[in-house]
Amino acid sequence: MAEKKKTSAEIVSEMTGLIVEHLEAMPVEERKKRVKAFKEAINHGGKRGRARPKVASAFRTRQKSRHIPA
Repeated sequence: MAEKKKTSAEIVSEMTGLIVEHLEAMPVEERKKRVKAFKEAINHGGKRGRARPKVASAFRTRQKSRHIPA
């Protein structure tokens, strides 16, 4: 009989449970440090990157490289 594949929601739920269990097993001070470091990593130090790179600058760069001086 074939095994049922897990959905992404089931996988996320399972991983979240493991992470919570791990954090609860830590001493309070270490847990606070790790949660703070995780939040900083997620926020990239308070700076958020662009969802998409600037496309116009990429096209401008390509057009300049094709330009043949007179």
